Amino acid sequence: MLELNENIKETLRARDMTQKQLASYLGMSECSLSRYLKGTRMPRPEDAQKIANFLGLYPKEWFSGVDTENEEQVNESRTLLKPSRQAWEKLRTWPEAVEALATTHTLSVQDICQILHAPRSWVNRFVLPHVDKIYLPDGKRAGKEVNTNWKEVAAIQLGKDMQDSTWCNKEDFENLIMGSILSVTKQTKLIPAELLVQDKRAFAEEYNSYTEKMEELVGYLKQYPDSPMEKYAELANLRKLQKQCYRRQLSNEGRQILRSNMPSAATPDKTKSIPVRLPSVPIEKWIAPEDMKDFAELEETGHKYFFRNGYVRILLSFVESNGNAVKKMFYVADAETLYHKYVEEYVLISEEVWQMYAIRLMSRR
Repeated sequence: MLELNENIKETLRARDMTQKQLASYLGMSECSLSRYLKGTRMPRPEDAQKIANFLGLYPKEWFSGVDTENEEQVNESRTLLKPSRQAWEKLRTWPEAVEALATTHTLSVQDICQILHAPRSWVNRFVLPHVDKIYLPDGKRAGKEVNTNWKEVAAIQLGKDMQDSTWCNKEDFENLIMGSILSVTKQTKLIPAELLVQDKRAFAEEYNSYTEKMEELVGYLKQYPDSPMEKYAELANLRKLQKQCYRRQLSNEGRQILRSNMPSAATPDKTKSIPVRLPSVPIEKWIAPEDMKDFAELEETGHKYFFRNGYVRILLSFVESNGNAVKKMFYVADAETLYHKYVEEYVLISEEVWQMYAIRLMSRR
């Protein structure tokens, strides 16, 4: 008896999809798909190919038992059910599949969800159709084990957790991500304030003198917490003067930079985005805006945290089979972060201005 019914249902459960969603995605009527699920009709060749390409199942897993009178029709479907982008023809034996799971197909769908900060349904639409994958049936139907649990077999042989049913080729995934990059840009650069001054040592001395005054005043206020408010205001004013003291010792380049359009997190759109090289940071280390605790606030102000800290912005575009596209954004810390030598005070300038003055500023460091 043809068991296409339970095979598809099991896969739908694993991918958190409904029968209606699958029919719409594959461009076939829900009625036709329903008949395939009930086992009352063999899929038409074109429908069989669509289903195979989407679900990525090993052809033999679709038919665990067949009536002899339908054998010729089933053999034809077995040939048609070979996914076009899959390398199933190279994985005919279980040892070969295990070898692939240990070496090339090491990325589970759950891993991809975590890396891209996306739900499983999103990954099913925009990632899985474009990567080679291995599906491990758990052998359950209606909650009962009726066949071999290949996830358990793989877990025992490989000695690792194999809870996920679908395992993707890591290289395919990485190539997909790199091929989906629309732009790599940067708006701002955080530089040590000492790069903008004429005499760095004189700047450090003045800066440290403010530090000593503030430490002395803090000690006094701890001893006399009921001091007049003027004393606390004096402390705040000292900090303000300290932060601005580099402006009193600017070099020629420093003056020119401060006369340019300085970036503001309040109006990030007014700062030009400049194309930069993609940092050599693993994809799993890219930062999604959702990672930030204050994401709601960041969304309202143009991701001001990344803006104020000179992060690189990576914009990706994913396209599904029907041509619909969706964009995702990630950030990476500046690979060329500059650290102070004399004074721990930093100034935010635009990336455009930095690229204009970088050589001159760094030559005098």
